[in-house]
Amino acid sequence: MRGRLRIGDDWNAITIIVLSQNNPLKAIAEFVENSIAAQARHVTIIRGKEKGQHYLRIIDDGNGIPCGQDGLPDFKYVATHICDSLKRRLKEQGLGIQGEFGIG
Repeated sequence: MRGRLRIGDDWNAITIIVLSQNNPLKAIAEFVENSIAAQARHVTIIRGKEKGQHYLRIIDDGNGIPCGQDGLPDFKYVATHICDSLKRRLKEQGLGIQGEFGIG
């Protein structure tokens, strides 16, 4: 099975992320924490503008989406576990982890 996930409504996704953070830098920190959680050794943050639209791109060399039993990225798991956050559980244990909503 191959596929590509995409956000159905970019504005809604951005709104959810913004409303879950009291400081825009925390949203960026959550993306970087996702990279670290995926054992990334290098994280690059690119801010730019293309065709009149501003964008922020986070690139890392982390593990990416875990593979299923067939050896392919398990997009079904990702699609069915939105807002299921390992970081929230770690935070509840008193670890100083940024992020907890499972939407980054």
